[in-house]
Amino acid sequence: MLNKILKLEYVMKLESGLHIGGSEDSFDIGGADSTVIKNPLNNRPYIPGSSLKGKIRALLTQKYGALIQKGNEKYSLEISDPTLKCIFTPLGDGSEKEGVLQISRAIFRDATLTEKSARVIQDYLGEGIFTEIKAENSIDPLKGKASNPRFIERIPAGALLEGEVILQVFEGDDEEKMKTYLLEGLNLLGMNYLGGSGTRGYGRISYPDGLEFKEVIL
Repeated sequence: MLNKILKLEYVMKLESGLHIGGSEDSFDIGGADSTVIKNPLNNRPYIPGSSLKGKIRALLTQKYGALIQKGNEKYSLEISDPTLKCIFTPLGDGSEKEGVLQISRAIFRDATLTEKSARVIQDYLGEGIFTEIKAENSIDPLKGKASNPRFIERIPAGALLEGEVILQVFEGDDEEKMKTYLLEGLNLLGMNYLGGSGTRGYGRISYPDGLEFKEVIL
């Protein structure tokens, strides 16, 4: 029933600093008020696959979703295209049509710093340090003065991270349509932002080596 497995390996470049929150229970370097998620074994920041999947699904839902009324006043934005839905729908949630295998076709791996990028960052910031601390302030709209300073931890602009997306193609699936949707979602991400504070300049990304699915030999 599983016809094919496709893999998209990519390099993501941070065009601006990226913040995806980690634990707020402890302070990190410089006493940051808001830290980024890191691998506790090597202190390197990473981008969770769940963040990538969630953001790409949200962007595709915004483009292709339809407003569905639930109750008298509540509306939700939902995907109606079964091909697009099956990319993200998990096993056994009951949302697919009868006879269609209910398992999400796409697997998003965590994206991690490339070894070269990790070395370059440490050359600038110090051994074992992979993030920067950015000071931010709120501006009083009446007085025009800064107040309430906060210190935000970010993966610095210019960092390179590598990751992959696995696409499982089952019998009866529209392979080309699924690939098109995923590539479009990844490109929409490049026009939007990843992580927090994107409307303030954070989380702009690009793919310097391009994007291409390749078949994995089973």
